[in-house]
Amino acid sequence: MCEEKNDEQMNHQLNLLKKTFSSIQDLIVVIDRDMRIVTSNWKNCDSIPANEKKSNPLCYSCLMQRSEPCGSCKLLEVFATGACRKFEIEDPLDNRTKLIELSPVFDDDDNVIFVVRHAKDISERKSVENILQMREKQQAAVAKLGQEGLAGADLDELMQESVKLVAATLNIEYCRIMKNEDGKPSMVAGVGWEEKYERETEAEKNDIVCYTLYSCEADMIQDNDSQERFDNLSMLKGKGILSGMDVLIGSKEKPFGTMNVHTTQKRVFTKDDMNFVQSVANVLAEALSRKQTEENLKKYTRELEDANYLKVLFTDILTHDLLNPANIIRGFTEQLIIIEDESSKKNLLDKIHKNNEKLIYMIESASKFIKLESIDDIRFEEQDLLPLMKKVIRNFEPEADKKDIELSFVHALEYPSLINPLIEEVVLNLLSNAVKYSPPGGKISINVSDMADKWKIHVADIGPGITDDDKTMIFERFRQADKGSVKGSGLGLAIVKRIVELHGGEVGVDDNPIGRGSVFWFTVKKSLCNP
Repeated sequence: MCEEKNDEQMNHQLNLLKKTFSSIQDLIVVIDRDMRIVTSNWKNCDSIPANEKKSNPLCYSCLMQRSEPCGSCKLLEVFATGACRKFEIEDPLDNRTKLIELSPVFDDDDNVIFVVRHAKDISERKSVENILQMREKQQAAVAKLGQEGLAGADLDELMQESVKLVAATLNIEYCRIMKNEDGKPSMVAGVGWEEKYERETEAEKNDIVCYTLYSCEADMIQDNDSQERFDNLSMLKGKGILSGMDVLIGSKEKPFGTMNVHTTQKRVFTKDDMNFVQSVANVLAEALSRKQTEENLKKYTRELEDANYLKVLFTDILTHDLLNPANIIRGFTEQLIIIEDESSKKNLLDKIHKNNEKLIYMIESASKFIKLESIDDIRFEEQDLLPLMKKVIRNFEPEADKKDIELSFVHALEYPSLINPLIEEVVLNLLSNAVKYSPPGGKISINVSDMADKWKIHVADIGPGITDDDKTMIFERFRQADKGSVKGSGLGLAIVKRIVELHGGEVGVDDNPIGRGSVFWFTVKKSLCNP
């Protein structure tokens, strides 16, 4: 009676299971302890031959195409432990990625009598995940190379690092950089190439060209007007190469060479792959351009270091060759900040913009200093210093308000002086430093003292202060204070000193009497008609 009851209960449970998953599209089978399939929704699976669906086939034979159970059978683990199992496999029935879920079915005595095997197709999801992982890997590789390029890495080392990264990221066997020198390409960096192969064909004329060698002739993925460039691809076939990609390094008019990607796999490179390799090529092109610029600057310096017009030439390089690209970067960065919605990218753009602004300031400061260095005397005018100072202070009020800094200017009715308009740069620079290094909620005091035949202008802040050792050198060009004191390009205070010296005055810095911060000061001559 007991066995009949168990059989009746088992049949009842099987009928319930059939009703439960009969409408499910994924393949579901119920397996007993003898590893036989007792029921399933076969109708939803065309990958299993009809003859194998008859009777109660063994699960490993029918589902895994094996003659014996798998080495570490997870099905038996579920029968033994009563715990569910979940794992991924490449399904031998259709070669697609499946998520397998094994769930136990218990009898009234809590014994596992069946295991339900649910196979869910996750191929598309895995494909998307792989694409996203590849993109992330590619972006990280480009970022790494970009940082090394900006840091001034050795060009040969950067090229070798580039081919290694491209080969590893794309999972291909061969990558090389071919330099086009005097119309004869030669390999300057490579992975997988034991010999420095050279191609007799002319340099590539396109930005990106992808090709496969499945047949006797190259099957182009992108159009190319220079079909004859594939005439000597027999060398690639000799290495067992089936697919490749060529990317130009530098401009079409005057290229440095190409980056070549090759693999023995039958592979069609995606748009993301193309963009990645082109991005790497662009990093190399920028590094080459920087190297060329450095070499040109060194050449200029060697040729003109003893010439009187070196300063004028260097000023032109600063204001044109360097300042113009920096201003272009400023324009594009500001436009991207406006239209970019993604916070991480917006944050990076903000950092680029801030550092580019520093670069522009340094270039402009260097240009001013060079011009001031070449001036022996300037024209002075009798002028009231007060309106000039009010103008500069008024211009800094918005910046001070952002940090909740109080600008205090106690003054008389007028300060007749013998000055040049350049003196405005002195007030502007000292006030700029005071605002920059004052803490939020601080106070900056500006006042003018009567020194008989001179006016002494004071700018006091409550910032970090200047050490006694630093006070002796911060007004020298390209010298900066130590950590905790004024930092910068090393030119701002040198410009201040030069302008004040041209006025026949003095400049200096003292500790703020209140016990915190500094007082920068300078002197100018009073007007000759001043009583």
